[in-house]
Amino acid sequence: MPSEAIEALGYVGLEVSDLPAWTSFASDILGLQALPRADGSIDLRMDNYASRFRLHEGPADDLAYMGWEVADVAALEATAERLKASGHDVRVGGAELCEDRRVGGLIQFRDPEGNPHEAFFGPLQQTERPFVSPAGVRFKTGRQGLGHIVLRCRDKDAMLDFFCGVLGFRLSDHILAELIPGRPMELSFLRCNGRHHSLALAPLKSPKRIVHLMVEALSIDDVGRAHDRCLEQHIHLSFTLGRHSNDEMLSFYPVSPSGFDIEFGWGGLEVEDESWHVLTHRSISAWGHKFQLPPRRGER
Repeated sequence: MPSEAIEALGYVGLEVSDLPAWTSFASDILGLQALPRADGSIDLRMDNYASRFRLHEGPADDLAYMGWEVADVAALEATAERLKASGHDVRVGGAELCEDRRVGGLIQFRDPEGNPHEAFFGPLQQTERPFVSPAGVRFKTGRQGLGHIVLRCRDKDAMLDFFCGVLGFRLSDHILAELIPGRPMELSFLRCNGRHHSLALAPLKSPKRIVHLMVEALSIDDVGRAHDRCLEQHIHLSFTLGRHSNDEMLSFYPVSPSGFDIEFGWGGLEVEDESWHVLTHRSISAWGHKFQLPPRRGER
């Protein structure tokens, strides 16, 4: 992987309408550490990074921005030049924005469907204030970033050209199947490190940019305990416990207070570029992951 390439999904900003509900869901159910800021937003930590998810109060209940980590200032400048050369507008973040994001430097840009992206280097570490999960969860992060994000897309070819051709992602595989019964589609999975995918593209007619976000625990027991917490709190699961066919993640999908899913998983496949080849799967999962309609109003 060239040194100027994007290396990981570093952070995600969310605009949420119910900040207390989200804070409770993130900390009590998912096991993230919630730390309020003076401006009213909430940092969600999952390791020694100062912020992995950021909750901003607002009506959208959707993606506000996503940040992709690069190695250093030279890698950031190289990314900016590739974007400009391919005709994309790039904005260099000023000192105030960098301080807000708690990074050494960043640029902002949009993909062909208008999703807001940032590339950054030098994330603030808080080793003097170690991450402590309120649910005792340990997460898989490090060089593989915070997990993955699945984005809705309308022109997948254009999005693949952008992420692979401009930003240097590598295609891991496709799944051609019915994510939701009666709705066949082809999903494409892209990687930028050893994680099977940090980004996936789903051709859905969803009103939200985010299809789901994934966090990965280091223990299968953490998945079981989080599953129990969801059942105890009557949190709807869009997909039941199961194991995916392509990245082999054992996971389940609780619905967040914003209406999109969070995949909580364990055991995801790690990829070596030298030996990997692109595959196509005809099933979302080896077993499980049964789709469940949300309960009707007044029902649990």
